[in-house]
Amino acid sequence: MLPGHTLRDRYKIIKQLGSGSFGITYLAEDLDLPDHPLCVVKNLRQSQDPEEFQAFIAFFNKEAKALYRLGNELNQIPRLFAHFQQGGEFYLVQEYIDGHDLSQEIFPGNKLNEAQVTQLLNEILEVLTIIHHKNIIHRDIKPQNLMRRKSDGKIILIDFGTIKEIQLKINSQEQTNVSVIAGTNGYMPSEQFNGYPKLASDVYAVGMLGIYALTGIRPQELPKNPETFEVIWQDKASVSPKLANLLDKMVRSNFKERYQSAGEAMQGLTKLSSITSLANHNFLIGVGALVSLVFGIGLLFMTCSKQLTTNTNVQLACSETDLQSFLTKEPEVDNQDHRYYGEIKNRKYHGCGILIFSKSGNKYQGQFQEGQFHGQGTFLFSKTGDTYIGQFKNSLYEGIGKYIYNNGCQYIGEFKNNMFDGQGTCISQDGSRENTIWYEGKSLDNRKTCCN
Repeated sequence: MLPGHTLRDRYKIIKQLGSGSFGITYLAEDLDLPDHPLCVVKNLRQSQDPEEFQAFIAFFNKEAKALYRLGNELNQIPRLFAHFQQGGEFYLVQEYIDGHDLSQEIFPGNKLNEAQVTQLLNEILEVLTIIHHKNIIHRDIKPQNLMRRKSDGKIILIDFGTIKEIQLKINSQEQTNVSVIAGTNGYMPSEQFNGYPKLASDVYAVGMLGIYALTGIRPQELPKNPETFEVIWQDKASVSPKLANLLDKMVRSNFKERYQSAGEAMQGLTKLSSITSLANHNFLIGVGALVSLVFGIGLLFMTCSKQLTTNTNVQLACSETDLQSFLTKEPEVDNQDHRYYGEIKNRKYHGCGILIFSKSGNKYQGQFQEGQFHGQGTFLFSKTGDTYIGQFKNSLYEGIGKYIYNNGCQYIGEFKNNMFDGQGTCISQDGSRENTIWYEGKSLDNRKTCCN
């Protein structure tokens, strides 16, 4: 397909990005949207056999629904915009990710140090934990399918293997079965090669990627023990016994001996260090017009994509001196719902300010944007005495933050949609700490609260 060709009178091809057994990938622009944003168009390769083709269509339509849902729920998965047939060809349109894939960070001869590899494993396992929680297997994890997004540096998981190669098999009863064979040599364990992928198959791939990063040697080029079929790699890297043991468990030849999911591997990774650090990370905060409803339900959940710490020194954009100076003046707004002291732009709360709710007495002080808590700040709960310091987005806990309970217990981590949703550290009253992974308000061990 040549540059300039337009699909569905909407997606204009700019250039070819790549090709493989699954088909050809193009960079395109969406002519129906303002400014013609970029997107990725995949022309899927298919069988010429009519029966296989129909099986392919049925299977892909089912898988596409899962990709639609996943991309809309997670911002570290490219959104699927459309899938359609045109001129006898099958196309898939996805979100374009501006960034680079990890083959620019992990390549032959380049050895990353242990701290870098540990952080990389943490980033990959965090997003994969959420995917595995939905019982979805990626099937083709490798550096080329992991993008580092330019805007925020986060890992984006692309090219789910379910759409890459579909084979038709006839069983003993002459019934048609569709089986998916996808993966890359060196990253694909034996059970996946035999057509029986499991969540633990993805764990194997991530482990091999970690070994590649430490050794600078491609997985398919590493020698294997002829008796156990385990890869031999530790003599080719400078690595601690703890991390080596973790990676060895991730890449066991027998899937039953591996971590069974990304969540289990993540728990193993967090145990490598009982205290991790965010000492140089600034906490960002913000709140919005519907705050009374948001904070009325209390703190529910948190996530943390960065490493965690017990450091209590949080740097805020609005200085305490500037904020307190607002209170020496008359409020900009004083009504039955709340009082607002601070900066205003276009008749909306914008900049630094303080908002005090009349009925509850709850107080927010920090940054506002377009009438919402958005940026850096602090929220104090009048009745409970609890305090939150962290990021807000559109009136919700969103990003890294710290919640301090009135009994001295703390949670330090990252928030999403007012929920614990990822890695975080609970600090009890006696100072003991526990690193835990959360997803949509529940920990992996099904707890609903952090500090009791």
